[in-house]
Amino acid sequence: MNNKVRVAWVDVLKFLGIFAIYIGHFGNSSGKLYPFVFTYHVPMFFFAAGFFAPGKADEKFLTFAQKKTAQLLLPYVFFSLIALLVFTILNDWGFIDFREAFKSFIFGIRNKVYAASLWFIPCLYIVVVIDYLFLVLFKSRVTTYLLALLAYVASQTIFPNNPVVNPSWIMNIDSAMYYYLYYVLGKAVFPLLKEQSLFFSECWLKKLLILITVLFVLANYFNGSDWLIRIIGTVAPSLQTFKPLTEVIYIFTILVLIFGNILLAMLLQKISLLQKLGRETLIFCGTENIFKIVLTQLLVLVGLKINLANPLLTIIFSFLCLLLCNYFVVKFLSEYFPAYVGKIKQAQ
Repeated sequence: MNNKVRVAWVDVLKFLGIFAIYIGHFGNSSGKLYPFVFTYHVPMFFFAAGFFAPGKADEKFLTFAQKKTAQLLLPYVFFSLIALLVFTILNDWGFIDFREAFKSFIFGIRNKVYAASLWFIPCLYIVVVIDYLFLVLFKSRVTTYLLALLAYVASQTIFPNNPVVNPSWIMNIDSAMYYYLYYVLGKAVFPLLKEQSLFFSECWLKKLLILITVLFVLANYFNGSDWLIRIIGTVAPSLQTFKPLTEVIYIFTILVLIFGNILLAMLLQKISLLQKLGRETLIFCGTENIFKIVLTQLLVLVGLKINLANPLLTIIFSFLCLLLCNYFVVKFLSEYFPAYVGKIKQAQ
């Protein structure tokens, strides 16, 4: 897609992110994994997207925006048209239903667009373009960090609707203001992660950091993402409803869960299959809903029915979906429609 150098553990981290999304989108069939992965998987994708974000404005804004339009918005339109076609045929829609679905893709609002996972692509586009615009205007990376923090605060305080729960702005601009913070945090810490400067030089301190992270992740899995806030509430009930404190704790929780995934990605970075899957997250995201629908319909055709009776089956089926999608859909789209799925370099 571009000339950036691939980092194995980053590709694996992206796989862990899309794997968590596929699992989470099966809802209650995922058991405790459902609320667990929803705590961090979307912020983690914005965090990872920030790894290779420009640190300064080396080209004109319009040139940069054009490239990102081709890499992100064009695939969004392409995936939306495929989804619209499949849904129209599947549900035997009339013109009115077709028109309403078409409008939902134009606005792209989370929780309202058909093929629900597609909302992420225009939201990421807004974040990436706005970040670069700020670099052009203010020529300071530190300023973008401050603006990202202000945007986050605004999204949680002055907006009539919380964009995490009930977004309402076209192309998810309100959600972008919330997730922008994780994008710039990823940009800020990636040099440290790349050189592993966040790890202590002393072996026992490194092991202690890993142990604390693992215990924290387990606590969130078994007790929910608000367990720290509940503990604080038992000591000082008034602090449990103090919004600034709860937001800081929530951000801290998400970042620790992301760090736990980074540790796991570094552990699994030599597995080439996971690297390969992690490189195709845009297509996995754009085709998730459609692929799952088509796959289940094909199984019905041969007399089989998916019964995700427990979380383990959900995990297995989610991984199979990624494998099959990679083998059939990703290869096909990358070969025949590279320019429409973000493969700019290949298309040229």
